[in-house]
Amino acid sequence: MVTRHIDIDNNKWGILLIFDFDAYNDETDLTAIMRSFGMSRKKVNEALDILSYRNSGMAISNFGIKMSAIFTGNTTSNSQWWNSVAHEMRHVSDAILDYYGNDWDGETPAYLEGYIFQKIVETIAKPCY
Repeated sequence: MVTRHIDIDNNKWGILLIFDFDAYNDETDLTAIMRSFGMSRKKVNEALDILSYRNSGMAISNFGIKMSAIFTGNTTSNSQWWNSVAHEMRHVSDAILDYYGNDWDGETPAYLEGYIFQKIVETIAKPCY
C-alpha cells in the first residue's frame, strides 16, 4: 500500500492518496484511515467490499479536518488507474468547493481540478520532460 499526502494551497486542504493496495490484505490500515475520517464500521465494510473489485475507487472528505482521501484499488491498466484518480478527484474538488462556498460551474472548479491533478502528478509521477 502506498500513501502520499498532497497539500492544497498551504494547508487550506489536504488530500491523502492511497493506492497499490489489496483491500483484504491491507484491511487493517485501510480501516484505520477510513475511521480517522469519521466513517462508521458499517460504511468501512461497505467501502472495503467496493474497493476489492478491480478498477474501483472511492473518495471521502471530512470538513472538520479539511482533508480528503482518494483510494484507488487495483486496475486493469495504467490508463484505467488515471481514470479512477480523475473520477475521484472530481469528488474531492466538489467537497473543497462546498467547504469554501464556491459554485460548481465556471472557472473556479476547472482551475481547482487542474491544480489538484498537477499536484497528484508532481507527487507520484516521474518527470517526463
